[in-house]
Amino acid sequence: MAERDPFERRLWQMTLLRLLGLGLAVAGLWVAGTSPLGPQSPFAGLGLMLAGAALVTFAPRLFR
Repeated sequence: MAERDPFERRLWQMTLLRLLGLGLAVAGLWVAGTSPLGPQSPFAGLGLMLAGAALVTFAPRLFR
């Protein structure tokens, strides 16, 4: 039986990182919209959204 392609594993890792970043951005939208943290919620939500965007944009480049 042939071994799996090592690039396939990298592709799945990059895909999971992108999905994690998307999840962080959505969580940031939820935090900013529902204000579970009180008056600090918009800033916490913005931080989560920026972290998610950075993860989607820059983290897959680490696996190149």
